[in-house]
Amino acid sequence: MLSKLLVFAGLLLCIQAQSISLEKDEVSISVEYADNSLSLAFSHNAEEKLVAQIGTDINLENVEECNGVDNCLQFDDVRLHITSNIENGFTILWTTTNTTHTFRDCFSLDSANTNWFGGPERINQTWPIETLTLTNLPNVPHEDQWGAILEPYWLNSKGAYIFVDERVPLFIDQNTDDSQDSVCFVAKIETPYQTRSRILLNYTISARANAREGHLHAIQHFLGKPSGHPASALIEKPIWSTWARYKKEISDAVLLEFANEIVDNGFSGQFEIDDYWETCYGSLTFRSPEFDDINNTVQAIKNLGFTVALWTHPFVNIDCDYTDIGVDNDFFAKNEQNSVLTSWWNSETNEALLLDFTNAEVSEWFVYRLQNLREKHGIDTFKFDAGETSWAPQTPILYGDVEKLPADMTAQYVRACATLGEYIEVRTACATLGEYIEVRTGWRTQDLPVFVRMIDKDSRWGLNNGLASLVTTLLQMNMNGYTMVLPDMVGGNGYEDESPTDEMFIRWLQANTFMPSIQFSFVPWQFNDTIVEISRKFVELHAQYADKIIEAMEKSISDGYPVNPPVWWVDPTNAEALRQSTEYMLGEDILVAPILEEGAVTRDIYLLNERAQTSTSQLNSVTNLHSFYFILDVQRLSLAAGELW
Repeated sequence: MLSKLLVFAGLLLCIQAQSISLEKDEVSISVEYADNSLSLAFSHNAEEKLVAQIGTDINLENVEECNGVDNCLQFDDVRLHITSNIENGFTILWTTTNTTHTFRDCFSLDSANTNWFGGPERINQTWPIETLTLTNLPNVPHEDQWGAILEPYWLNSKGAYIFVDERVPLFIDQNTDDSQDSVCFVAKIETPYQTRSRILLNYTISARANAREGHLHAIQHFLGKPSGHPASALIEKPIWSTWARYKKEISDAVLLEFANEIVDNGFSGQFEIDDYWETCYGSLTFRSPEFDDINNTVQAIKNLGFTVALWTHPFVNIDCDYTDIGVDNDFFAKNEQNSVLTSWWNSETNEALLLDFTNAEVSEWFVYRLQNLREKHGIDTFKFDAGETSWAPQTPILYGDVEKLPADMTAQYVRACATLGEYIEVRTACATLGEYIEVRTGWRTQDLPVFVRMIDKDSRWGLNNGLASLVTTLLQMNMNGYTMVLPDMVGGNGYEDESPTDEMFIRWLQANTFMPSIQFSFVPWQFNDTIVEISRKFVELHAQYADKIIEAMEKSISDGYPVNPPVWWVDPTNAEALRQSTEYMLGEDILVAPILEEGAVTRDIYLLNERAQTSTSQLNSVTNLHSFYFILDVQRLSLAAGELW
């Protein structure tokens, strides 16, 4: 048995009978031996904020002090070390050089009394996230289940948060058979993590008085703030993509017809040439005869007042000549068997290769080719697709610090393209192109001044990647520090023969209006003149609030605030506000409560400490659908409701 009392670095430490107790600032932690695990309790000002069972997969029978290391316990070849490097927080570090071990620390969600925020982007985006089920989820950007944006960050309604270090080979279990009402952080060497010399489970827990203060603390110490915001033109005016409406059936004639339709109906903005324009994927050469006059086409579209973006990606299919250059120069990601073959949605099985952006030469080559493409055809910017780690051959062997892989591949892809200049739209890679960048994925890239696009939404109503998930995904991204959110296309993508109805289209646009930007591909004039008129009103309303959106972005840059926070941001101790999943805010003084249910013409609106039901008469025509926005004064005391149309 151990019995020791120490004071070091402002910490009070007691190790007694296989337990550790520490106090610092306003927080305290205790770790005590329990059957087959250690019980952890973490408090702020004597209020318990987190409870966990840690070390559940480790043999804890043989315990001793670590030689020469304070607040440390040794269990054979496993070491547990607790330190404090930030105010009001402790860092828990499990380490071993025995790479067959698994570390597993499980925190109670206490879902009956506590709400949780953060976590991964999901195809079924629940909010708050305490009901989310995650099973052996590798915590790296991945395509499966739409995990393009995820950070190792869990924040609760009590003001406590958990942030896991990026060097951990991390898997998440939440609400599984073995983790009921718990989130478990698991460290082990399995795909997609390549072999390394040690395993560590390293995370920081911290707490403040409430969720708002806790999140701002996490912004300061872990998540970071954006260094700038996207171009005002992308905020004020819509983005128009060929994808959902035309899919791959595009040509010079189609592009010109689409651009002229947009202008003829009184709209403008950025025009995006989406998939499929290349002779083969990775060639960066326009197809013939579909695009024999592409230079004149691009110039004609620009003459109509558009900027022109071009869809691109980090793949080279095996039927392209550039595979030889990439193989000869080691430009492609490979797996442990030294194979570079992979697959994506535009290839057959094992008939594609993925550029490895952890190799600095790849970034230079990629950017050089895109610069040439811009200059040759007059393209203003690019829309970048893919970039998640799961597109690499598994298990990927990459360049750089092995403990930061494979997630660092996504980060390097996003950062590489930012060097290209202005007007870039990125799904996952090129954030160096300036204030017109758009990305779809990220990893520790919250600092980039670019739009981060929601992953493709389906043309349906529910949380199953439909309209309802537009709001919950917005909240998830903002509370992971990605505050410059580009919502996906109004009405969704029209996959699986699903197309938006006129009602869905208008409801989607209404929900989108107070988000940072609007994207169209399905267009209002596909329906009728009334839908065009209604759509124009909401596009104009969005433009009227562009200054307010930019103001919220500047607050995010200076102080780390979310641009579109959840309702609880202005009332972080209110239990009802903490549960809200169908409302969001713009900044701190605009509450948005869109109608998200098919056929609905009324909804309950939570109004900060009171409840109001906004009603309209039962109307049969989509012409008379209603949406409401609410403007609160700076003291958040008075409330005025405005009927938009």
